[in-house]
Amino acid sequence: MKLKDVKTLITSGTIIIAVGLYLAFSEPKKDTEQTTSPEITDQNIEYKLTTDIAMDKTGNQLIDVKYLNANDGDTFNVEMDGKKERVRLLMIDTPEMNYNKGEPMPYAEKAKERTIELLEQAESVQLLFDKGPETDKYDRLLAYAFVDGVSLHEILLSEGLAAVRYVNKPNDTLEDELLEIQQQAEQEEVNIWAHDNYLQRDGFHPEEVTK
Repeated sequence: MKLKDVKTLITSGTIIIAVGLYLAFSEPKKDTEQTTSPEITDQNIEYKLTTDIAMDKTGNQLIDVKYLNANDGDTFNVEMDGKKERVRLLMIDTPEMNYNKGEPMPYAEKAKERTIELLEQAESVQLLFDKGPETDKYDRLLAYAFVDGVSLHEILLSEGLAAVRYVNKPNDTLEDELLEIQQQAEQEEVNIWAHDNYLQRDGFHPEEVTK
């Protein structure tokens, strides 16, 4: 064998060995694309107002509905039994959007966006009636709402985007639970509670935020 052939053989063998080592020890390329959407609720939080507690205290069962759209943080539309219904969340109030009346109140848009986010991303949306009337004078359904088994009331209250208001017997079964959740947000001065006197006995006072 000629010297030239020996050199060629050695060079080829070196290349083959190098390629083999690279394939054997190199890490596979990782897929960086996110295939899952972010969770709408923190799975590490232990929620207080569970579906079992709510159903046991009200004596009613959850009703599956299809979310359609929202008007503001505490009012939205659903399809129930093939019919479009407007829902007004029981015993909580979010700042007003003031449609056709001027600028939205502070935190009104944030509350609406959070409600839409929770309802749109939920795999299941359920309503729960209390012991009193199921509708108000505007024919809106008065109900508690749950997204994927978590209380929408609790999320809005705990994040300081709603307050306990319009409490009327006998649709007040879960008042104590809601007030306890609100109290924690008040102590932490979250969102609406970061401003002294924003919420007063007669409602929200935007001027207290813009002082």
